[in-house]
Amino acid sequence: MTKVRCAWRKANAYVRSSQHAKAIYWLSRTQEILDGDRPHGRRSKSMDTDYLLAVLFVLVLFWIAKG
Repeated sequence: MTKVRCAWRKANAYVRSSQHAKAIYWLSRTQEILDGDRPHGRRSKSMDTDYLLAVLFVLVLFWIAKG
């Protein structure tokens, strides 16, 4: 219940300070917590790029070793 209360307080604080986009986010987080959904992990966009570059590098190494 502590997570719900914290998210609700943040949403209310953002509403009072007229930061409505942040308030909407925290209200939706409150609803997700109440529904029992797991929070969405933040995934770095550079992680996708790093992964693709690593795969490309390995494929080039295999191509060179094969040739």
